[in-house]
Amino acid sequence: MSLEALLERGDACRHRKDFAQAIDRYREAAAQAPDHPRVLLGLADAYRGAREPLKARDALLRHLELRPEDPGAHGRLADMYKKLGDRRQAEAHYRRALALDPGERYALMGLGDLYHKMERPQDALDCLEALLASHPDHVPALTLAGTIHRKRHAFDQAARCFRRAMELAPGNPYAAYGLADCLRGMGRYEEAAPCWESVLRADPDNHQAMTRAGDCFLRLGRLERAEQLFHAALAQRFDRAALAGLARLHRQRGAPEAAARCLQAILAQLPADLPATLQLAEILAGTRGAPAARDYLLAQRAAHPELGDLDTAISRLLDPPAAPVQAG
Repeated sequence: MSLEALLERGDACRHRKDFAQAIDRYREAAAQAPDHPRVLLGLADAYRGAREPLKARDALLRHLELRPEDPGAHGRLADMYKKLGDRRQAEAHYRRALALDPGERYALMGLGDLYHKMERPQDALDCLEALLASHPDHVPALTLAGTIHRKRHAFDQAARCFRRAMELAPGNPYAAYGLADCLRGMGRYEEAAPCWESVLRADPDNHQAMTRAGDCFLRLGRLERAEQLFHAALAQRFDRAALAGLARLHRQRGAPEAAARCLQAILAQLPADLPATLQLAEILAGTRGAPAARDYLLAQRAAHPELGDLDTAISRLLDPPAAPVQAG
């Protein structure tokens, strides 16, 4: 079979994600022309699809040995190094790609994602903003930029990114989650609630969405829905936020014993959790009296010195602020 026919068959197999067949065709082509650019790049992409990053890396290294000025190949190689956990080499090859072609969108996106993973948010945003300047409808760049702004509590900027991403890709779960969490962060719970429901319809097992949606519904006073979501999260695994939410919910319902059980469940896993310790002391003060709460705090301090100074909390329980005197 001719080289061109083998390459066409390899490309066709790769496009339909039959990577094993694609690799076989490219290998046959390599027997005729081992250093042909389509052979090496095709093999690299097929190995990448087959989750064989070391072989993909080797094909790209050979290609770049012969053609060192190929920016796209540098970007692909950077992707492989990123998958292999070699961030130094990944950054070097993304930067080489951008030195050859400053507008190389895959390299800008890849480097932005790398910097995000390296906790270098401003460097990540610089890459993403450069990409969005030339490709304003690039949905992955919009969602990642939104995520970074959200983590910085720049909720207005984040929400703009997520809304635009949702206009372009209405079913995008990352954008929907991001927008819901931004609205929650801004205290716009009524707007956030339908967004959370949309996220959970698309991904009903999204654990973090359950707890954050539960918090949203709790703040809206929709206690039954909040309780349902907190229990769904806890059915998957221990979740401090879900237990804390249930404790608040039970206290709103006037059920301090149920709230105490939730706080005790937190402390069984996190014995030195200060907020849970103080909230449980408040409940004890209300149900058994201030001395019982004081004894509990003293015992907690003795068992867990890392809780720090609890004297203020103990003093407040034993000598609560006087009620304001009404003017006569």
